[in-house]
Amino acid sequence: MVGIAVLVIASLASSVFAQSDGVGIGNQTIIPSSVDVNTRNGWCRSEKDTCTTLCSKNWSTNDCDQNTLEYSCVCADGSKPDLLAYRNTLPFFVCQEYIAQCVAGNATEPTLQNICRNTNTCGNQDPADFVPTTTVRTTATPATSTGSSQGTQSAATTTGSDVPATTSPNAGSALEPPSYGFLRMVALVSALGLAGAGSFFL
Repeated sequence: MVGIAVLVIASLASSVFAQSDGVGIGNQTIIPSSVDVNTRNGWCRSEKDTCTTLCSKNWSTNDCDQNTLEYSCVCADGSKPDLLAYRNTLPFFVCQEYIAQCVAGNATEPTLQNICRNTNTCGNQDPADFVPTTTVRTTATPATSTGSSQGTQSAATTTGSDVPATTSPNAGSALEPPSYGFLRMVALVSALGLAGAGSFFL
């Protein structure tokens, strides 16, 4: 029963200011003439500044009518910023004013005043914190130039480190095996012996 009573009270609090000729979002509507014209002028100036920020200073439509509180914000690329999520936009000011009028209209009903405050959420993001989305383009480096230079370097490194040191082709003939030297000596002694023997017989 308590839950039903709260819902009924909330509905009554909202319906008091949900006027058909008002402007706003859903039940959060106000009659433009209920707000001082100077205040409405300030709202529109802030609305245009915020639209400029959210469109990264590049918009195609940025309008605000202080008499009707109608507005339009379209960026140059055709996108429309979510103005409901940000402070200092026309929807934000209308939301704040709706809550104020709802509270003032229920001055003798603290319960209804709390409902006015707690059941209405206004945008809370700061436009100054907006970061535009940027597209980063990368240029691929040609594979031929990079590959050839790297290939040359790797080939040079391989040649210096992996190929074993070569031996001089004359190194083998400069050093004779011991067996060949010994055989030559025997042949020389034999030759000398034969020569001596021949002179002896002569």
